[in-house]
Amino acid sequence: MDAEALRDDDDAIEDREFDAARYARKAPFPWFGGKSRAAPLVWQLLGDVEHYVEPFAGSLAVLLNRPHPCNRPYHSETVNDADALLVNAWRGIQFAPDAVAEAASWPVSEACKSARQIALLRWRETGAKERIAGDPRYFDSEMAGWWLWAVAVQIGGFTDDGAWTADPVTGRIVKMPRSSTREPGVSRKIPNLGDNGSGVCGPLLREPGISLLKRNFPEEDDFHPITMPRLRWWMRLLSARLRHVRICNGDWSRVCTSGAMHTLSVRTGGVCGVFLDPPYFTDDRTPGLYSVDDGSIAASCRAWAIEAGRDPRNRIVLTGYDSEHEELERHGWTVHEWFKYAGFMTPGRNKSFGLRERLWASPHCLRPDMQPEQLGLFK
Repeated sequence: MDAEALRDDDDAIEDREFDAARYARKAPFPWFGGKSRAAPLVWQLLGDVEHYVEPFAGSLAVLLNRPHPCNRPYHSETVNDADALLVNAWRGIQFAPDAVAEAASWPVSEACKSARQIALLRWRETGAKERIAGDPRYFDSEMAGWWLWAVAVQIGGFTDDGAWTADPVTGRIVKMPRSSTREPGVSRKIPNLGDNGSGVCGPLLREPGISLLKRNFPEEDDFHPITMPRLRWWMRLLSARLRHVRICNGDWSRVCTSGAMHTLSVRTGGVCGVFLDPPYFTDDRTPGLYSVDDGSIAASCRAWAIEAGRDPRNRIVLTGYDSEHEELERHGWTVHEWFKYAGFMTPGRNKSFGLRERLWASPHCLRPDMQPEQLGLFK
């Protein structure tokens, strides 16, 4: 499994400087299975397509690492995810970056972690997820910021299968009895204390605080407000990048129809590029890594990709473990070892998973060795 999203901020400490260009290409939250290191190869396979579609948005690692100019006329980008809280976060960043930054700037607090996560689940279940799916411009900036923070301080993925919730009358946190009908709850784990922080809690977002050498009140404040200036800047930068990206919420197949994929520029001779990164299907993968985690999705993606890949207007890249999509190779698809290609190793007991990572490219994709100049864009 690609754990680089979880190590991202720790890796950045090596140069001890805030790299603005680097932050323009990364999500403000840790995410399992991020594909930022695979992005160079994905874009060599897809090329500068007129319409780019990412049905499993996640951290938007491939979109944010696109080497081509963004927000161009007659070039479209569409992303989608089934997780309503994730989609709300991206919409909030897109339309209200300052408000999201304000809600996301918060000290690491165990009590706040469980309280905010419970509030997020309650908000989602009281009609919010239906509004997010039904209205492409609906979002809640406070919930977006809380989600970014809650994911950053969580050990492992933030899922809704925990046993803790809040009593609707007293507001106290309570443990629910085991039942197949109980409402979504949180796990109430201790906050992540094992590193220097990630996502919106990353170490490089911090700026100097108050000076303890001054005994009297200073004439001017020598500290920044609770909303970290660098985080506000980061949200504004991502907002500008996502200005014209269409963000959908629902099943992946909704953005993989001919009508959704083949925009005017595609119908008049252009190409649609699709990057499919569904939850991997393997017996030894850790379950429950994602809010929406279904092993059958990968098989559905493969079946759709075989048919859609025959159309010369489509260039499709599908991710998976080594033997997961071998059937595609019988239909003219090529397979690429991006993990080895990226030149890094995943630490920990699951490091062998990384060596199994593959990209399958449809028959009309470009040859990666024909575009070597793109390699240097991601170093």
